[in-house]
Amino acid sequence: MLTMFHLKPVSWWKVLDVVVIVVAISMVLYQLINTQYMLLEPLKHSNMHLLFAFVITFLAILRNTRKRWPLMLLLALLAIVSTGYVALFFDDLKARALFNTSLDLAIGIILIILCLEATRRAFGIVLPAITGIFILYSFFGYLLPGVLKVMPMESGEIVSRLSLALGWSGIYGYILDISANYIFLFMVFAAMITTTGAVGFFTEVGKLVGRKLRAGPALAAVVTSGMVGSVSGSAGANVMITGSFTIPAMKKVGYTAEQAGGIESAASTGGPIIPPVMGVVAFIMAGFTGIAYSKIIIVAALPALLYMISAAFYTYFQGERMKVARWEETAVDVRELLLRAPLIGVPLVVIIILFVMGFTPMFVSFWAVVSICVMGFIRKKTRPSLSAFVRGLASGAELGSKVAVTCALLGIIITTITMTGVGVKFPMAIAGLVGENLILLLLLTGVISIILGMGLPASAAYVLVAITIAPTLIRLGIDVLPAHLFVFFFANFSFITPPVAIAALFGSQLAGGNYVKTAIQASLVGIGGFILPFMIIFSPAFMFDFSDPLFAIMSLIATPIIFFGLQSFIVGYFSRKLNPLERVFLLLSPAVLMLYIYTTNFTWFLTGLAILAVFIFWQIRITRRERQNLGVERVTD
Repeated sequence: MLTMFHLKPVSWWKVLDVVVIVVAISMVLYQLINTQYMLLEPLKHSNMHLLFAFVITFLAILRNTRKRWPLMLLLALLAIVSTGYVALFFDDLKARALFNTSLDLAIGIILIILCLEATRRAFGIVLPAITGIFILYSFFGYLLPGVLKVMPMESGEIVSRLSLALGWSGIYGYILDISANYIFLFMVFAAMITTTGAVGFFTEVGKLVGRKLRAGPALAAVVTSGMVGSVSGSAGANVMITGSFTIPAMKKVGYTAEQAGGIESAASTGGPIIPPVMGVVAFIMAGFTGIAYSKIIIVAALPALLYMISAAFYTYFQGERMKVARWEETAVDVRELLLRAPLIGVPLVVIIILFVMGFTPMFVSFWAVVSICVMGFIRKKTRPSLSAFVRGLASGAELGSKVAVTCALLGIIITTITMTGVGVKFPMAIAGLVGENLILLLLLTGVISIILGMGLPASAAYVLVAITIAPTLIRLGIDVLPAHLFVFFFANFSFITPPVAIAALFGSQLAGGNYVKTAIQASLVGIGGFILPFMIIFSPAFMFDFSDPLFAIMSLIATPIIFFGLQSFIVGYFSRKLNPLERVFLLLSPAVLMLYIYTTNFTWFLTGLAILAVFIFWQIRITRRERQNLGVERVTD
């Protein structure tokens, strides 16, 4: 009897695991087929997408935690009932929008609660708490004084707008549509990169870089984490994926725990700004701005490259300063590197070519998944077992489901902001504080974007700043795409900005270092992420605008030089350790070059280069003198 008592619970968890996998695979197949043949009209498709996402999220949480099973099963059942109600009475609900019955409103309240709870379980309390504040503001904002006061609305109208206004606001707004048609299959694609062993290619590339330079393991972290982060979309998850092998390697050659954790955190946080996937933000940005996805990823490529170069400068100078050991004992299997290259190379080429040819993201996502799966099965060494393949698809569906419920919740936030007028009041309040001073406005919006982005996934952080902050910049004459990239960069790099710094938190846990010190290190490594948004605003070349060819070319030359000088100043090393006076003198060069980009005065460009040239000549002479003195001492001994 005792044996039976112990076996029965275990068997039920196995059954639950099978159920989750079956539902997840069903969702993947449904989404794949729907890209080729429209099984349901768009809004009904979004509802089916949400149904799958709710059920998978709640059942996966139950399987993983094995706690509160009655509650999780109840939530999954409520998800089926509420989305089933929407599907069954779809036409009636559209006809009586904003004039819903009591039963309609009850279903709407259930949907809102499900979105809040599913997102809380998936990504923590921050986003649901923000949503809760906005919802309360919708109901009780009419009681507040002054500019915060909103027009009173009927409770039924608020609930209807937030939950059952099918197709134009709330849960079933365009953010959920983006998840259903664009994001989900790219999450499956990201999961299959791991399942097929394509991550091994990034690892070998990192090792290859690591053997050539003293800062090898750190540079490997920059390369590997940036590549993986582009498709994973989550800085925190990326730290856990790539940091598990890059952080120990960095510590082994001499980096401190805080430095290793900080470098990995900054590199992983750069992932969501790297095309072509950009952590799915590019798709949302295309939906927000109406700008073609292909143009967004082309424009984003340059600042992404410069960010990684900036991080690489830091790791190089820090490695040389600390005289860390080279990664020579780590063998690089060049043959395996070349054989694994098509695993990720072919799918990325497929993605880029199809986008350039003008195909929709829905169509491209289908072939991205198909191509990564086909490439994974070609070689026996990388061919996953049937079980691993199925679980890979299921893990992609679980990740995509978490994003889906978050997108549904973001629809609620967007609706409350537009419904209450916050989207208009907030930009006006910011403009009132700083007037027409663009620099102050950019600094203030940057800080606010960091605050709003703290603790949120990259996609959620972008949506929040896009609807509250970006309009402020656009009203002052900044073009739409630079404005959106500006706020997104700052929101994204909140992942390494103290005091929250989620990526740094994970990095410090893996490295065994101090959390705050790791976050500070990550901010220094990733300082390019806080400077590049200003470059995007003030240098038209970042938008591929060469109407002033001299300024465009010179600003592109100046930017990496700025990062070179700035990171050398931060680390305190050039060809030797720098004293305080040398560091201050060196800082003049990037400062003057940034002034050039702001003013377009070519004199500042020449001055910045001259300062750097003098500094380099100065360092060469001092280094030669020190080496000569060292040689004399050795001869004397």
